[in-house]
Amino acid sequence: MNNFNPSQAFADFFFLAIDHGFASVEDGGGPLVPFTMLVDPAGQRKLTRFAMDKLEDGVQAAKDSVAPTGATAMYAIAWDGFITLEGRKWDAICVEAGEAQAEFGVLFCQRYTSAKKGLLRRTRSVRVGNPALLGNPPSRLWVGGGL
Repeated sequence: MNNFNPSQAFADFFFLAIDHGFASVEDGGGPLVPFTMLVDPAGQRKLTRFAMDKLEDGVQAAKDSVAPTGATAMYAIAWDGFITLEGRKWDAICVEAGEAQAEFGVLFCQRYTSAKKGLLRRTRSVRVGNPALLGNPPSRLWVGGGL
């Protein structure tokens, strides 16, 4: 993680996925339906949602759907989860992302909390801090190196 230096295009892409995920829960409408965002070599984006009875099944289906086919240049998988930071459990939008030409991807989480806003005291989700880089999982698109 010390040498994490993404291209601007990749950074823009995974922050777009984080922002899209957070926007889905911002007005208190959560939880987020897990989704993938794929970019083909020509730069075209495709978003697919994985609505299942159990949230974790949707997350697994999203993860299982990303494979190194050559038709995908970048991917992001987003879900609503939890992280523990400084001894406190937080709701978080989690995004795993990777590129076809990189062996390792990224796992970012954006913490959020609920707050009452407005005259009607509707519950909204509010971001807490900046997205945090939690790890560098193997890219689901990497085929280099071989065994």
